[in-house]
Amino acid sequence: MLSADLTCPQCGALLQKEALEGLCQDCLGKLALGGGTKIAQTVSLAPVPPPDADGTPGMARLGHPPLIVPDDARRFGDYELLGEIAHGGMGVVYKARQLSLNRTVAVKVIRAGPFASKEFIHRFRIEASAAAVLQHPNIVAVHEVGVANGQHFFSMDYVAGQNLAQIVRDGPLPPLRAARYVQKIAEAIHYAHQSGILHRDLKPANVLIDPNDQPRITDFGLAKQLNSEASATLTGEVMGTPGYMPPEQASGNRGAVKAWSDVYSLGALLYHLLTGRAPFAAGSLEETLNQVLHQDPVSLRLLNPAVPRDLNTICLKCLEKEPAKRFVTAQLLADELTRFLNHEPILARPVSTVGKVGRWCKRKPALAATGAVALLAVLVGFAGVSWQWRNSE
Repeated sequence: MLSADLTCPQCGALLQKEALEGLCQDCLGKLALGGGTKIAQTVSLAPVPPPDADGTPGMARLGHPPLIVPDDARRFGDYELLGEIAHGGMGVVYKARQLSLNRTVAVKVIRAGPFASKEFIHRFRIEASAAAVLQHPNIVAVHEVGVANGQHFFSMDYVAGQNLAQIVRDGPLPPLRAARYVQKIAEAIHYAHQSGILHRDLKPANVLIDPNDQPRITDFGLAKQLNSEASATLTGEVMGTPGYMPPEQASGNRGAVKAWSDVYSLGALLYHLLTGRAPFAAGSLEETLNQVLHQDPVSLRLLNPAVPRDLNTICLKCLEKEPAKRFVTAQLLADELTRFLNHEPILARPVSTVGKVGRWCKRKPALAATGAVALLAVLVGFAGVSWQWRNSE
């Protein structure tokens, strides 16, 4: 909720009540990594007093000392920041040069800088530690985890290329190309699972395509250890991206979130690459989650007739509502995609009409019961009329 009385003392932008230290996110980022020497105030949520006649910031009278940002803002520990690559709700990623090794890397820092809450720092450290243990050619490798200038950061491989979300904006990918990407990604995710790490936020935006046309998985911000309750999920929150989230994750049933949950998200990713859209997308978060929980995705071939039947079958098997009906492991999905790419018969079979009716009855028990009663009444009536007709004859 916004209020006209809550403004950023740096730029005058309206603030949310929960704004960290009374600064907007843009000013927080500039405070931590922006250019030039700046004076930033640590403020309360009260209206900001005007400056004194001598130019002294009004907040100084409230006992909030100024925080000085160094002139050499491009220098960050052992790194020279060359430009922003991407940013999200928790972190900002910069292209950087590691001075000691003279190599180009990517550096991710907490978006709120020194004002980050303990929960944000906890989630950030989980992402760094989860990615750091994974060494796979299709996973972006982490090089260093640390704190510089009071900010938590980690450095990783710099991948000069677009992510899949950017690539697919021009339209669905050719089926063979999409299958090849997801086959590689599935093998990498199986390796992560074997190492005890769940990703839990697989989507096109979190897969980079390198100059060799190889997919590289990044952003383990919601990672969870398979054999541990420790994760980046905060109490009372549904974490992830709704359109790619499995039903068990969307419902908040954390105990059911296992390897098969990442398999679902791999299917959602494949669906997007082949159709140009996520399996589920509605006008609001609640509507999208409701679709995830209660609706079947539209057949890919209805949205893109060029999708082969076998690839349609493989994708929809990943998107089964019941986890046990999906591929049990990401490696089994990779193997099935390998058979498809090699023009071999796949093992998965499409759902029959009877199976579809059974699923619909399961999701709509009240409506199914009403329909069954109505059908029974029609059958009984028909039988009665037939009996009367025979007697008349």
